[in-house]
This record gives sequence, C-alpha cells and structure tokens, in this order.
Amino acid sequence: MNRFYKIVLCSLFFQSLAFSKTVCTMTFNSSDEKRVFQKELSPLGHQIVELVPDNKDPMWLQKSCEELTLKNQQCDSLLISGHFGGIFFGEQKSTTLLLSEMMAAKNQGLCPAVFEKPKSVFLMGCNTLSGKTPDKRSVIDYLHVLVGDGFPLDLAENVAAARYLSFGQSMSDQMISIFSSANFIAGFESTGPLGAAAAPLLTKAFAQTPLALKKSDFISKVALKAAFANTNLRIAEPAQLNASQALLHDAVSSDLNVATNAWQKLLIPQNIVSYFDFIIENQSNTVLKSTLQYSIVFKKNIVQALNLIYNKSAGLAAIQRKINSFFFINQLIDEKLYLKRQSEIINQILKPPLDYVSADQVCQAFESEKNKDLIHNISSDAILTISKSRFSDFIFGCASVINNKIESQTKSYQCLKNQTTYDWACLTENESTLDISSCKLAHTRNTDPENSDDMLWFCYSKMLDYKRLDQSLCLQLTHSFSLLGNRIKMNWNCQNRL
Repeated sequence: MNRFYKIVLCSLFFQSLAFSKTVCTMTFNSSDEKRVFQKELSPLGHQIVELVPDNKDPMWLQKSCEELTLKNQQCDSLLISGHFGGIFFGEQKSTTLLLSEMMAAKNQGLCPAVFEKPKSVFLMGCNTLSGKTPDKRSVIDYLHVLVGDGFPLDLAENVAAARYLSFGQSMSDQMISIFSSANFIAGFESTGPLGAAAAPLLTKAFAQTPLALKKSDFISKVALKAAFANTNLRIAEPAQLNASQALLHDAVSSDLNVATNAWQKLLIPQNIVSYFDFIIENQSNTVLKSTLQYSIVFKKNIVQALNLIYNKSAGLAAIQRKINSFFFINQLIDEKLYLKRQSEIINQILKPPLDYVSADQVCQAFESEKNKDLIHNISSDAILTISKSRFSDFIFGCASVINNKIESQTKSYQCLKNQTTYDWACLTENESTLDISSCKLAHTRNTDPENSDDMLWFCYSKMLDYKRLDQSLCLQLTHSFSLLGNRIKMNWNCQNRL
C-alpha cells in the first residue's frame, strides 16, 4: 500500500473517532428499542453500552457507574426501556430502578456519566413524561392498576399521586430535574407502545434522520415526533425549564444565606403545593427546621398547606403518614397528637372488610411506628377487626406483638434450628413440610440477597404445590424479599395465582 492511501485511511480512521460517541442503555424488559439503536448507530462507530447486568445485584447502578468511570466513559445519550410506574421494571428480570434512586444519584453527584452528561435521553415506558393532566383514569383507578401489577402499596400510592393529584412534582417534572443537562428528553405522557411496536417507529425516525445528524446527535427530534405522531410521545427540553431546579439546588446549599433564602421561597403556599415531595424528603433539613422555628408566617403556611394535601389524600395512607411524620419531626404536633393522627388512618383503612391490599396498608403503618407502640393507640374495635381477619397473624407480626403460638415443629424448621445440614438442604429435603417460619428463618440467615430470595421463591413454589399457602401467608413471603423486583412479582402472584 503506497503512502498516499495510508494517509487517506488514517484520516478516515481519525475522522470516525472524532464523531464516535457512546449510547448507554438500561434494558429492563424487551431489547427491541436497543436493537434498533445498535443497528442504526454501531455502523457509524458509535458504542452501545448496556448498564443493566444479567444478574440480580441490587448494587448494579453503583457498579455500572464505577465501571464507566474506570474506563473514562460517559453517556452521550441514554436509552431506558421497560415498564414504568415510578420504577423501571420488566417481566423477566428482577432488576429495577426507582425514580427516587435516580433522583438521589443525581442530587448527590454519584453518577455524572449517566445523569449529567447525556445530551439526549429516551425514556421508553408508560407515563415517563406524564404531567398531571387528567386522562380516562382516576387516581384510584391508576392505584388499582399499579397494585394489580404487583407494586408495593406505598410506592403505588406515591406514583398515583404524582400522576393525578394536584400537589407535588409530576413524573415529567422529576425526569426533567434528573436530566436537567440534556438538550432533550423523549418519553410518553400516558400509555406508550410496547417495545415490539416502538421498534419500527424508531427505525422510521432514524430513516428520516440525515447522516450528519446521526453522527452528531443520533436522531432528529422532528423525525422522532413524526414517527410517533399517533402515540403519546412527548419531547421535553430541560434547558428551557431550569429555573425551579436552581431553587431546589439552593435549598440544600452549604451556604447558610443561600439555603435560607431558598427555603423562604419554598415555604410560600403555592410552592409548598408544587414542591411537596422535595419538602417532605428534606423534612430534617436544619435550615428548614430553623426557618419554621423562628417564623410564625412560614409555620402557618406549612401547616395549612399540608393539611389541605392531607385531606386531598384520603385513602392514600402512605402520603398521609408522611405528612404526620413531617409535622412531628418539625415539632408542629406533639407525640400524643401524632399517634392519634396515625391511629385515625388505620381506623379508616379498617372500615371496609380487610383484604390483601388494606392488610398491607395496615402492616406498613405499624412497621413504620415500631418504636412508638402505635398498636396500643388504635381503638379496641380496630384490634377486634384485625383479630377476626385472616390476616391477623401477619398484621400483629408487623406491629411486633408477641406471638404466643408454640414454636414451629415442622421438620424443615427443626432442621434449620438444629443446623444439622445446610439451610438449602433443610428446605429441599423437607419440601412437603415447609412453612412461613422455616422460609423466613432460612432467608434471614442467607447474606446473599439474590440467593436468599431464591429460597423464598422455592418456598412459594412448594407451598403452592402442597396447598400450604393462602393470601395471608403469601403476603408474609412478599414482605420478606430483599429485591424490590422480586417483591413486585410475588405481589402479583399472591393476588392472581392463589
């Protein structure tokens, strides 16, 4: 090869490096969308890097971020695909990603390669850029959809409120806050197409994107909008909507004057409503506490605004409990009134007959108050209602009430207690005698979250086979899981397969 051709080839090689960029992908369900990006962009020299591992490691996000740092890589674009409802999840994988995890990582600067660097973000899941505009569903309708899909109740309530109620940040607001450095974010205002339906639309958008734009920005916004015209696609441009983000950033500043000024702005009535989630999450902030302590006006504002939100949240026990907690932590109510308000929430839950969902609500209320002995502050009628329900053992266990029943005498439990062999062997060799006590004991002794959850899956399967499982016992198994994705799947099984 002569010198001229070598120079030309070298020139072409370095030109390809000049526009080579990295598309990071997080695939929680189908990989249809990722395959389109690979097919369209890999031939141009762009790298496709998958961040979600095949294992169930709960620390996967942190480890993926560390690996990007070690390789000196950053995400020029980010594609997240999966089911979404305040959490990205899939039908086959147990790996999940909570919106709150994303927000925490962004606010704490834990993963700038993923949350600061991407200039384009594609959120391929339902409601990823939803506002609070009403659609055909009510907040209760959506809550039932989420719970029916297996969502833990506290998470489902918060997601439903973010989608439909008039306080707090919408999903769109939160995504814009997380990806505030992006030029644009593509997502869906309501339901979105499944991966198999979205893939050909993405292919169409790429086909209408000029080659030069593919090399620099990957895909044309105009082409994307046109291809998804008959869907609920929305494109947000964070750079144009950043004023509120500066206020929230200032509120957690280490500069006392900056933080004080920000909290004084946040504590006017309309901002308390708009930034409800942020205020609740930062309820122990020292500047917030001092501002409320020394200002009658701001104290009055927060009490009135949160009580209005409290009343709007009837039936959403997790949100009401968080408001009561805010009042108590900031000394706006004493412990006696706090417990009275919390017990009233439980009394309201118990008015209809207890079912799987309401039993879970009561359990969560008791579990959050173990140090305050909430069980002794609810009415005798409420105690009687719980006692007569099929969920009594489960609920009283959540309240840490001593169970006077004789210790389990099943072969599986005695094997585990006496440690005559490996824990797994105690389960597999005595599968016909498996009970909740055995399963929970084995789970708590296994320090590997993935393997310990596998024990619970084995218990579920065998107890189901031997007809030793009802909804109350199934709910206890659900609460024992270490991984949220497994808990979601078990919740669905408990409601649909028993």
